[in-house]
Amino acid sequence: MKQLIFTLALALPTLYFAQETQKDKKCDLPANYQEPTPDKKIQSFLKKVDATINDLRKHIAIDNDCEEKDIVFLRISEQKGNGIYDVCVKGKSMKYKRMGSVFMKNSENPFDTAK
Repeated sequence: MKQLIFTLALALPTLYFAQETQKDKKCDLPANYQEPTPDKKIQSFLKKVDATINDLRKHIAIDNDCEEKDIVFLRISEQKGNGIYDVCVKGKSMKYKRMGSVFMKNSENPFDTAK
């Protein structure tokens, strides 16, 4: 019984950390990687409310205490009212979303008031 518990105690953390490192492989980009280009019509519309890709880049830099050059967009999916963005921030994969003109991490719920 002790051997079983000892084996599980060693195996579970190994599996957990192995899964974490696979997530970060998403940010191992080639040297000639080009970011996806956003739709110009949508960006000109969003410029009126300060919700362009450059504004998101500034927001992410402040959120994660890094420089704007450390942020690389992997995927941009946006419409006039909302958008979802996959980004790499200093080698770490993250998702952000836009609702109207407000940017937030994808895991955040702006309507959750019970804290």
